[in-house]
Amino acid sequence: MRPITKTGPRAPVWKTALAAGFAFFAAGATAADFEPERLKDGVALPADMPRVYVSDFAIGHLMDGRINVFDGRNGKYAGLLDGGFAGHFAPSPDGKTLYVATTYLTRHTHGERHDVVEIYNADTLRMTGDVELPTRRAESAYQQTLTRPSFDGRYLFVQNATPATSVSVVDLQNKKLLTEVPTAGCWGIYPSSTEALRFSMMCGDGKLATVTLDAAGKVTQRAVTAKFFDSGNDPVFTATVAKDGHYFFVTFTGTLHRADLRGAQPVLEGSTPFVTAEDRKAGWRPGGFQLLALDAPRGQLFVGMHPKGAEGSHKNPAQEIWTLDLATGKRIARMKAPNAIALSVGTSGLHYLYALNGATNQLVAFDLDTKRQVFVSQPIGEAPLQVDTP
Repeated sequence: MRPITKTGPRAPVWKTALAAGFAFFAAGATAADFEPERLKDGVALPADMPRVYVSDFAIGHLMDGRINVFDGRNGKYAGLLDGGFAGHFAPSPDGKTLYVATTYLTRHTHGERHDVVEIYNADTLRMTGDVELPTRRAESAYQQTLTRPSFDGRYLFVQNATPATSVSVVDLQNKKLLTEVPTAGCWGIYPSSTEALRFSMMCGDGKLATVTLDAAGKVTQRAVTAKFFDSGNDPVFTATVAKDGHYFFVTFTGTLHRADLRGAQPVLEGSTPFVTAEDRKAGWRPGGFQLLALDAPRGQLFVGMHPKGAEGSHKNPAQEIWTLDLATGKRIARMKAPNAIALSVGTSGLHYLYALNGATNQLVAFDLDTKRQVFVSQPIGEAPLQVDTP
């Protein structure tokens, strides 16, 4: 039988494709003549490239989250990590290793659940190992405080919620789960800068709690502060930044709180309102998902702010970025912001402030020395929420 070769206007597409296939083999071509493209292995990101990691929650297909890698100098796309389902991302303290605490189901959208920490080489973006977690990992929108390494990079703390809260502690050196610590009523992980097996959390009763473990993972001490914020009338964002073990928090209406979380006993270090009476009349309030960024060498804190704020507006994109002096808590500068929902200051040579535009999903960089915009990236994914600049 001769193959059907009719290719006129009413010829079915499959017939046209079939005819082309017959013609290919009729010409004497064989599989040996076809040279497939081969993927290159061993490719690494440039050693001198400052990294910016932008995590995409992939709201339209939550099982397929992404961590996008950008060149911090020009905003050009450089690579990609798999985020799984609501995978929380964290770089190691030295920036050489990347961690993704995520969830997979054996049949993609259903089946047996597996929670894991995946470990990647930051230069090649290749996986080097993983650690199985209890199937209680918090599956939430991306927040930096839900997966954090210890200050020395030996351990990784992972937030759990069932909705009862606990923290999984992963021994990264031996690639195994060390322990799971119950943390009833507390949320967010703030590692100590002096003791690897110590972390603090924000609690719903307006206090900070600190947990200290021994090498075997046993809790040796728990301690809490006095109540320092009103969770009903002026809650504190769990998003935070830290300098030398001192953490900085802001409330929904604009008060800066300081706490020393180095020791076994958390210490409150005072509070300063930073919204003036005039600005309060205009409704200026903090807002965003990752609304704080720290310029540690200059002792300055950047806060995303929006006008006409009210109850429930705490996630509104920032229309301005305010600069606070860490020593006094007072505002010393303000600048326009591109609907910023996440902020981060580069720590690898460039004195850039990176802002994630929540309206266009673009990364915008500002030179903090010249106060000028450096670049605007192409749109990133579907729901980017987190920016990391180790």
